[in-house]
Amino acid sequence: MGNTWQGFIGHTRLSILDVSQNGNQPMQVSDGTTSIVYNGEVYNFRELAARFLGDVGLRSGTDTEVVLQLFHLHGPNCLQWLHGDFAFAFYDSRTSKIYLVRDRLGVKPLYYRHSEDGLVFGSELKVFTKNGASPRENTVDLQSYFAFKYFPENRTPFEGVYRVDPGTWLEYDIPANTLGRHRYWEAETRVSNGMAYSDAVTELRSLLSDAVEERLIADVPVGTFLSGGLDSSAIAYFLRQNADVEHHCARKTRTDLRKEGTTSDADYAERLSREWGLRTHFYDIGAEQADEDLIATTLFYGDDLIADGSQIPSYMITKNAASVSKVLLSGMGADEILLGYGGHLLMLLSAYLDQLPGSLRKMLISRMATLQPGKGRGKGYKRFLVKLGRYESYGRSKYGLYSIVGDYERSLSVVKGGSDPLKFVIPYFENSEHPFEALTRFELKNVLVKNLTYLDRMCMANSVEGRVPFMDHRLVEFALSLPVEYRLSPFGNSKRILKDAMKGRLPDYILNRRKAGFGMPLRSIFSDRRKLVALLNIDYFGGMTHFNTDNIVALVDEHVAGVNDNSSILYALVSYRIWRQRWIGN
Repeated sequence: MGNTWQGFIGHTRLSILDVSQNGNQPMQVSDGTTSIVYNGEVYNFRELAARFLGDVGLRSGTDTEVVLQLFHLHGPNCLQWLHGDFAFAFYDSRTSKIYLVRDRLGVKPLYYRHSEDGLVFGSELKVFTKNGASPRENTVDLQSYFAFKYFPENRTPFEGVYRVDPGTWLEYDIPANTLGRHRYWEAETRVSNGMAYSDAVTELRSLLSDAVEERLIADVPVGTFLSGGLDSSAIAYFLRQNADVEHHCARKTRTDLRKEGTTSDADYAERLSREWGLRTHFYDIGAEQADEDLIATTLFYGDDLIADGSQIPSYMITKNAASVSKVLLSGMGADEILLGYGGHLLMLLSAYLDQLPGSLRKMLISRMATLQPGKGRGKGYKRFLVKLGRYESYGRSKYGLYSIVGDYERSLSVVKGGSDPLKFVIPYFENSEHPFEALTRFELKNVLVKNLTYLDRMCMANSVEGRVPFMDHRLVEFALSLPVEYRLSPFGNSKRILKDAMKGRLPDYILNRRKAGFGMPLRSIFSDRRKLVALLNIDYFGGMTHFNTDNIVALVDEHVAGVNDNSSILYALVSYRIWRQRWIGN
């Protein structure tokens, strides 16, 4: 390892390719001058080995060794050749440098802290709590956590600890203790593709088929997350004749579904499985399973303080699936690149409202602002429309607020001080580019990274590798080059091009169904005041001067009475309390 570095790199391996000891890490080249610790998969590693490493005697059948040798010979220039999801640290004793690299979309997490004491890095935040370290809480961005339900951009809940940005490599000079940042890939959101719609439909289907096929590479069993929604069903379509693939689905109770005001994903998955003869396993999730121990377990493994109820079914599915599927393919990311979120529909509606006469527009905005989304029929639609009214005063920043979960202003009301969360929103929308392009950039750098992080963490918690075909960078680049109307029709048909690509391949009840979010039934869970108060522990917040406990109590009262749906901010408070008691200790 050389004589210039006083440090340590380590690795715990999940064996997916070449499960023999030949794939163990840290891995070194034969003369010991360079080493790598690596997480993820490079799916075209065999082609790269044949093209660039014909004269190198490889000792394993792993992509790790191929990446090691490529970086040893070509340095960061080789990153452009890699197709896959990865995060790695490369130590070069020849130059006394360490390189930290993260994949293009941020599928695999990677964190670092650079100080006068040197560089600390790892794929989990837990590394910054080891060896007697007492990390300080990032209270400056705490309001942003409650607003977004995660720490935005490269921020983390620990002060001075950051995420390596997707598509970026860091170069650390050990003797000089300096850190340089370099970007090797950027998502281009400006429309540049003049392809006819029919040709684009065919191309998207081909790219997705290739991405799914590429992600089957493994020396262990492969399965899928099958929700019964469009994205996971599209993946299942390309695997429907592969008898070795098993599928895994979470199932909510009827009682929870009524309280949520949404539809059952599992019903669609069950029907599709019967028609195609898929081997599908169903796992019950509901209010009865959501106790503090389960929430604490997901927060421990997630450790990045993400208040997203989808972590829990992801954890439960992978825990049950691990015995039969060591790799799971997920439809994650399709909504961001193909405009499938409610926030995209809100933006479309906002554009239509702007075309109305001023008095009519003002009246409609005012009516929508006073909707009570926790009460009566049509809760799902009211949760959707109320944002149009409430965020009207935020100018172009309202587009970013459309994509957040829960009510922005109520989320801010629970904590005092810190930096304004809008500082993370305004830069995306302050210029004259098309609002959809701006929103896509905001979601790729924030919402998507959050979702990919929790998916990876919940998979790894149960020794399962999650793979995301829609995050193949070639498919992403193609999708982002398409006109908005190819992805979201003027009539509000979201993910239009994917639906047309799968027409005649997926049944109509999948293509035309109402979208239902993947997650725990938080509204149902928090409808029980006793359970909510026990999980929340308001007295804990009363011991900290920067929390407004009166506002927290008001949020509880509003939610239980059905005046507002405050489930997301209440879950963020519960998650914060449990996380802080574990890692900060008071």
